[in-house]
Amino acid sequence: MALSARSRIRARFDEAAPLKEAAKALVGGVALRGTPQGARAAVTVALIKRTKAESAVIVVPDDALISRRADDLAYFLGVQATRLVEFPSRPEPDEALFQPKSRERRAPALERLLRDKKSSAIIVTSLAALRQHIAPAAAYRARALHLKPGTEMAWDDLLARLVAIGYRRVETIKGRGEFAVRGGTLDVWPATESGARRLEFDGERLERVGVLELADGRALENVGDVRLWPWSETLDDEETRAAVVRRVKEQGAKEYARSGGDLPDAWTGYAYETTLLDLVGENALVVLDGEEPALPKVVEEAAKPAGESVEVVPRIAPLQRAEEALRKDVTVHPFVVVGELAAGWLPKPKKSIDLAGEELTIETGRTGRVLEQAKGWVERGDELCIVTAKRSRIAGHLRALGLEPKKGSNVYVDRGALGRGFSLPKLGLHFICDAELFGEAATAEDVLPSFEGEPITLKELAPGDYVLHAVHGLARYGGVREETILGEKRELIELSFAGNDRLLLPLSAVDVLSRYESRATGVVVELAKMGDAVEQKRSAAKR
Repeated sequence: MALSARSRIRARFDEAAPLKEAAKALVGGVALRGTPQGARAAVTVALIKRTKAESAVIVVPDDALISRRADDLAYFLGVQATRLVEFPSRPEPDEALFQPKSRERRAPALERLLRDKKSSAIIVTSLAALRQHIAPAAAYRARALHLKPGTEMAWDDLLARLVAIGYRRVETIKGRGEFAVRGGTLDVWPATESGARRLEFDGERLERVGVLELADGRALENVGDVRLWPWSETLDDEETRAAVVRRVKEQGAKEYARSGGDLPDAWTGYAYETTLLDLVGENALVVLDGEEPALPKVVEEAAKPAGESVEVVPRIAPLQRAEEALRKDVTVHPFVVVGELAAGWLPKPKKSIDLAGEELTIETGRTGRVLEQAKGWVERGDELCIVTAKRSRIAGHLRALGLEPKKGSNVYVDRGALGRGFSLPKLGLHFICDAELFGEAATAEDVLPSFEGEPITLKELAPGDYVLHAVHGLARYGGVREETILGEKRELIELSFAGNDRLLLPLSAVDVLSRYESRATGVVVELAKMGDAVEQKRSAAKR
């Protein structure tokens, strides 16, 4: 079977000689100079594959760039994108004792890292998060609760353990990390779940675990069991409090910790010395952006004007990993620095390789002109890869310029979301994305309503075949029919969906269809209902 455009693109990076050389020298570190921003995800994935890295930590300059890099990595990882974990930093110093938004992103990430003793995660994080201390893996696992029907636990002990790992008791739960008690019923929203659970007890024995519908308070289908991972990152026990009292300097904070008050997440650095790199193990590949600014300095909070009320929780400067210690932490792992070595804290790699890549300088936002400039690369024999969430919008331009992808051509067009294009002249490879074509980068959400399959042509289809529509899902192909629209005869592709839903597509939009091949035999195929797939995926993205 011929390789798809995406497979050919990935293969080019997998077989690139400079990356093969880099993969052999990661112990001691490699500097990949001349790696454009847009190429860093592709380079990272190629190194992960070539070294067969069990896990990896990709460090970007700040939290705002995490999702963009994760989207780029997902494109090149393909089916392995499920290994991706986004791990932002904790807001410091804390503006409040509880940081629900921060915890909602970090708690599921920690669970992904710690649920198995040998993690296969690819973590995208920031330099700030890399410096922050977190509880050791053993402490997290020991405090997590796994409850299933038949579990017996003293009621008071259960509630005390929930409080100790950061869950808050409320009258009615509204978000993660909350629990409510009514007689022998415990409603709880686990730190790592997208919805709440209802636990029904008979005395001290758990009888049922069900999904809780918050709108009307009903327990829906049974889910078998529930895992309650810590909601707070500062696990409340005598050892943790003793560590805080020992390390913190402010007397007021010492007294607060001794008094038994809730410990803010920002105090985690005083409780533990473990960092993210300790959790992933020494064999994890570490990928660092080289152009990062110097490590941010911790700024002491200005004194409050006289007369302002004193906070119940003392405010103290967060304690973070020192530069020299962080440098040593990185060198324990195989590591690569992509881009120029501008950040002073970075460890010095033993080997340096120049990819001689370039950021694109072509005019952006004017599709036709962008593609005209790109045609020059194709004419000199280089490969052009166009990754876009809007393939149908460039089809006419490609035809007019003779850049239509054909068998044996050096032009590839693929549906996807990359942050920006780039050129690697030494490899004869150039990428153009939505940022150049339309003036705005696509995100993973732009391609969420997409069902992957093998690209097809109408010659390969017969009426009655099943196909995947990129937006609406599974449909039945009905052939090509001629219709008169505004006095003009046009040939249209007929698709049937669930119920009486029908869709007529222009022939130029065939690229939104892909082959459907059921992996199971003897299974009745259920057609999609138009619009349902989009709504489901948007809802999933919001959750």
